[in-house]
Amino acid sequence: MRCAKALLGTALALAVSGATLPAAAADAPPRAPRTERVSTAAEGAQLDGRSLDAGISADGRYVAFATKAERLRCHQQTYTCLVLKDRVTGELTPIPNDGDSSWGTPLLSRDGRRVGHTAGTKSPAPMLYDRETGRNVNVGAPGHGTGLLRAVSADGDTVAYTSGDRFRPTQNLRVRDLATGADELIGGDGWFGAASLSADGGLLAYATRGADGVDLFVRDRATGATTQLDRGLGDAGFVRLAGNGRTALFVAGGRTYAYDLRKGAAREVADRPAEAASPDARYAVLTEGADGTALTLLDVRTGRRTPVGPGAVAPGSVTAGGRAVVFTSAAADLVPGDTNGSTDIFLRHTR
Repeated sequence: MRCAKALLGTALALAVSGATLPAAAADAPPRAPRTERVSTAAEGAQLDGRSLDAGISADGRYVAFATKAERLRCHQQTYTCLVLKDRVTGELTPIPNDGDSSWGTPLLSRDGRRVGHTAGTKSPAPMLYDRETGRNVNVGAPGHGTGLLRAVSADGDTVAYTSGDRFRPTQNLRVRDLATGADELIGGDGWFGAASLSADGGLLAYATRGADGVDLFVRDRATGATTQLDRGLGDAGFVRLAGNGRTALFVAGGRTYAYDLRKGAAREVADRPAEAASPDARYAVLTEGADGTALTLLDVRTGRRTPVGPGAVAPGSVTAGGRAVVFTSAAADLVPGDTNGSTDIFLRHTR
């Protein structure tokens, strides 16, 4: 699969794109919650094909998502294209791949320079795209290049991934330091699921299957100390480790909990499961409603809930401070002029 080359266009006017840089907006008065469509061409036109599975940088400038847009020639491929959207300039940059492939949900570094993802189905590979160099590389250590990308640190220098073979790509859990090339085996000969890294990569939260179901742990990579988060709470799922490593937000038994790593205690923050969280683990996106498609942003500290919209989110879909959430939706009434009859990527400004 080869996507079209990046579509070049003039910068979008901020009034059209709704994009703002945090530095420029630091002193601006707060704005009312609003929704914009992200899956658009450089000049702002809607894409002619479905878009889904979005991740966003902490500063909100870059959004990566999969698409089958015809104008990007992605409809000619068996699977989808993975593209990176600059919300300030409007530019769409296809992430290169040497052959037909499917894509796992993207996870972006804080500044959006690096985009982690899983490529492939028959033989999946943990990949990392560098926006500055234009290179998309397998981050698995030699002999461990088959697996799934699970987490990217805020600075983009550390990744967590599973490895194995094409039939058991989640057999081992590893952490790779991209600056030094060092590769650490966290656990092997098992099953490893969701994972999250602290900002500096020193702490790793991860899911693994135990005797009583799926459990969640946090490993201090410097000392080797390991803490279980979900003891007695039921099967675990989503987990987000705060950048400072003090809190872990996680789901167990269909409920959402916050774990204070200094006190060693968990408290329930919602009776619904979270699907995504901000980098500081303070804001979580809950799935509510009878069909689980009503998205709500929860302030874990105050309990305040802010509607996001109808649709679905991926783990890396909330910006710093919970200021914005990207999500996939088939709704045609979220923004004016949505007539492509397909799913799109939207961004909800919560304030």
